[in-house]
Amino acid sequence: MESKHGMSQYRLNRAKSYAQSFLETVSKIEFMYQLSLQKLIDPAIAEAYIARNIKEIDREWEDFKSYIEQREDMRELD
Repeated sequence: MESKHGMSQYRLNRAKSYAQSFLETVSKIEFMYQLSLQKLIDPAIAEAYIARNIKEIDREWEDFKSYIEQREDMRELD
């Protein structure tokens, strides 16, 4: 697989996938927040759901950083 600058297309695509997942998770959190504000769902259920999704974002963030970091062994010297 071709790489340059410590990156490869696969790594960039995987990073984009993580970014999409972040967006989807934040949207879910916002939706649950709005349901809670409008008193359409029990606040305890909303709190647990939001906390669980924030933890998921934290886990994915660490994976994301490892994918997007430039790797010395993949850099091409021009």
